[in-house]
Amino acid sequence: MLRALVPVMVAAAMVTAGGGEALAASASTSELPKGFLLYEAKAAKPAKPWEKWQVSDSLGRRLELNPCARDVGRDGRRAMRTITYSAETDYLSEQVVIYRSTRAAGKALRAVRDELRRCARGGSGHDRYAYKWKKTGIGDEALRVGGFFFESRGRYLVVRRGSALAIYVRSGMVTKSLPPSQFRALEKDGRTMADKVCDLAHVCA
Repeated sequence: MLRALVPVMVAAAMVTAGGGEALAASASTSELPKGFLLYEAKAAKPAKPWEKWQVSDSLGRRLELNPCARDVGRDGRRAMRTITYSAETDYLSEQVVIYRSTRAAGKALRAVRDELRRCARGGSGHDRYAYKWKKTGIGDEALRVGGFFFESRGRYLVVRRGSALAIYVRSGMVTKSLPPSQFRALEKDGRTMADKVCDLAHVCA
């Protein structure tokens, strides 16, 4: 398992205190229609014995791009859905967060950028890690990110469009120059979702 994805898997069980799951279910019903995310159809199909799909509408989850394993980007959420897939050493996730305003979504992305700087490099031996990132031209603002760990690597894309934030994660090879060719699949998903969220009320207005 990727070092950076361990906090993500742990966070899958976390919700805010005081009925976060109920709040999430209520909000997501009105803001994120069933089947809205790109990988929901795949997640709904029967999985092979070595595969695991999870779908969560919890507003209390941590962001999938979360270098310091902290609860950033939580303020102002009104709906959220996270899909994760794991199979042996493979990991994929899709996360869409709808905020109450464009300002709140922008603040969340700035928090992610601050966390990347804060935890750009750390650990030692088997626990060492590093992150590299670059801006990319998707939505209103976006970053492609590479995570470099002792035994594995990960690719991340975070996109803001209006008051929505979309994050895509895949395990697999990435080099420190972060060439677009290594992010082609993630950026395709990011562009698709950046257009799709504008079908939701008040997201791109």
